Amino acid sequence: MTNRPEAETSTYAVVIPAYNAAATIATALDSVFAQTVPAAQVIVVDDGSADGAQLAAVLAAYGDRVRLVRQANAGPAAARNTGARLCDSEWIAFLDADDSWLPHKLERQLELGRDPRAGLLHGNARERRPAPPREMDFATLWECNRICTSMTVVRRRAFEALGGFDESADLVGAEDYHLWLRIAHAGWRVLACQELIGHYTPAYGSITSRIERCARAELYNATTLGERLRVPQAQVEAKTRAIRTDFGQHLLHARRMPEARHLLTQALASRMSLRGLGLWSATFVPAPLLDLRRRLRNG
Repeated sequence: MTNRPEAETSTYAVVIPAYNAAATIATALDSVFAQTVPAAQVIVVDDGSADGAQLAAVLAAYGDRVRLVRQANAGPAAARNTGARLCDSEWIAFLDADDSWLPHKLERQLELGRDPRAGLLHGNARERRPAPPREMDFATLWECNRICTSMTVVRRRAFEALGGFDESADLVGAEDYHLWLRIAHAGWRVLACQELIGHYTPAYGSITSRIERCARAELYNATTLGERLRVPQAQVEAKTRAIRTDFGQHLLHARRMPEARHLLTQALASRMSLRGLGLWSATFVPAPLLDLRRRLRNG
């Protein structure tokens, strides 16, 4: 990897995929235009929204500062790729239409980007949450994805070399994690601003709220990418077991007992654990009793 001139590394484009986002897009865009380091390009990709006319009306208020691109619905990965192909800046900053940035976000991140080995920059997106590690290698990132897509900035050269986001329908909900792992595996540094740099506020009904679909995508990601990158089988098995246990717990909290029990049974079949066994047992408890316990615990 060769270093680029300092002036070039300070340029970035913003890509915002939008699906039925007319109600939230203004907040996202206002946070972009409030940055202490201005963007060279701002591209909104309408991914076949039902509210496309309303979205266009909102964007019209920003004039030629925002470029609107429309496509038939193809999912978030395809929308981000469409926007990225139109970028010519050194960095591509991704922002979902229901999230927002703090004004200093890009200024802080581009300071980290002076390192020519930096390929992916991110940062803290929630208050009262532990700050992400200053740096994550592939092994650390494989253990757990602590990267919020709306806080990411990717070096365009790395993005293009790796082919961008995988648009497979089986990956919807994990396509971002899939790319982060490939970036780390390719040898690029993954660096984080540990301070709060934005707000992750997913809209009701967003992909991240669809537990079962995300679980399937995470499992597909772990098994297929594990094989592709030759991750040791024991690590792949540990990863899939953790995914089934974690999503089983999410489903239990949502009181989706049969679905939770199914995932937890699979996890326990792989390896018995006290945590998994406790969660599995809880799926047989009547939901009103679990709700009562939750109320008592929360005071």
